[in-house]
Amino acid sequence: MKKLMLIALAALLTVPFVGCKKKETLGDKIDKAVESTKDAAKEAGKEAEKAADAAAKKVEEVKK
Repeated sequence: MKKLMLIALAALLTVPFVGCKKKETLGDKIDKAVESTKDAAKEAGKEAEKAADAAAKKVEEVKK
């Protein structure tokens, strides 16, 4: 009888940890996509700025 009680107690204690996994919702996926898009846009902006600076330098060299 004691073993049965220990097994039941162990099962009850593990249920909250196993059963409460947070599922990723559609909103979570959209949020992640928006964040990665923002990061990509920032990176593209930095690269465009570098390219513009390089082009400006070339123009200045050609003018001389």
